[in-house]
Amino acid sequence: MNFDNEKKTFLEKEDKSKKGSIDARVILILKVLNAHQDYYTTSSCSGRVYLWQGSGKKNETEWLKVSHELVDDDFFILENPNGLVWLRVEPFILHVACRDLAAVHRLLILARMQYKKSCLLSLGKKLIVEVRGSEFIEMPLYNKGRFLFAGEISFLTALVNAKLTAVFLGLERFGRLIENSHKS
Repeated sequence: MNFDNEKKTFLEKEDKSKKGSIDARVILILKVLNAHQDYYTTSSCSGRVYLWQGSGKKNETEWLKVSHELVDDDFFILENPNGLVWLRVEPFILHVACRDLAAVHRLLILARMQYKKSCLLSLGKKLIVEVRGSEFIEMPLYNKGRFLFAGEISFLTALVNAKLTAVFLGLERFGRLIENSHKS
């Protein structure tokens, strides 16, 4: 199958993400990239915070709470948590299939203006570029029902929201870069 057919087939597929819908903050970027003849997006997340437990492997992890928006102190409160519970803040991430290496190069030059660690993720059957922020937090939050964070919850809330705010501002800047680069 050629790139144009793969793109058409992929973009017609149903959303299979855990959330079940596209994050509002990335819609403009997805529309601009998917309208370009050399690109189509395969997955994205505008950034999120969540509480989880399990092995950390995708199919062995239970999300206890998740938000793609700023949170309040109540987000960190769990009733009777079992085992080890982790807090994780993840940055913006985007995977883009590219027609050829020239398209990969053009996208990486643009992406690295905002996201320095963006890279060619796959060079196999498809050329996939990963655009990713670097705003992470990961820490154990509960163990066997005991809250592990010794500080004020309001401090933790402010820390998480500062990371998410940085993620969202970076996403806005990247959206403007993408939009302006495809106007010409």
